Amino acid sequence: MSLFKLAVLISGSGSNLQAVIDAIENGRIKNAKIALVISTRQEAFGLERAKKNGISNMVIDRDNTPELLKALDSYNIDGVVLAGYLAVLPPEVVNKYIGKIINIHPALLPMFGGKGFYGIRVHEAVLACGVKYSGATVHIVDCGIDTGAPLVRGVVPVLAEDTAEDLQKRVLNIEHDVLVYAVKAMVENRIEEMAANPAVITFDKDKEGVLKFIEELSNQG
Repeated sequence: MSLFKLAVLISGSGSNLQAVIDAIENGRIKNAKIALVISTRQEAFGLERAKKNGISNMVIDRDNTPELLKALDSYNIDGVVLAGYLAVLPPEVVNKYIGKIINIHPALLPMFGGKGFYGIRVHEAVLACGVKYSGATVHIVDCGIDTGAPLVRGVVPVLAEDTAEDLQKRVLNIEHDVLVYAVKAMVENRIEEMAANPAVITFDKDKEGVLKFIEELSNQG
């Protein structure tokens, strides 16, 4: 059986990239390899993670669509993972790999998604809204911004004393779990199944409250 070839696109530290690397190495994700890491920034530490693990890597400007398409094609990529990639993929890329691109977003979509919601801004907005839960969502990438079908949500509590930085750290911890869960599903060709029935991961003791919250989110669309 040939290995499923992944391209992971990053812009920063690459901690989610590392989670996928570790999951492949420890066998949680089977029959897959990260064939290519692409960054929008030369100084992104995720490139060092790729080099340390012997993974081909390159820097491609966020506006250089022809070069991005060329790179993905030359490595015969089967699936694309956006892991802290701070750019919107152009329609040419999305349409070529439709249903084969996933993104991780640091909020419970459809809340706090779309243009302008990235990084610490997301967590500031969550605290300002006063919701009980936040988390991370892995979704299929379409031509909108954070509008593709959710595949899995990781839920964490929002605490009264939280700063945006506190919440960001708590969400990051569960991001790794939900991303690995979704990448495994991609490799096993279960994306459509998950889109029809998105999974929920949480370590919160109030499982019933979490599920009710997610049900309300689903009813929002």
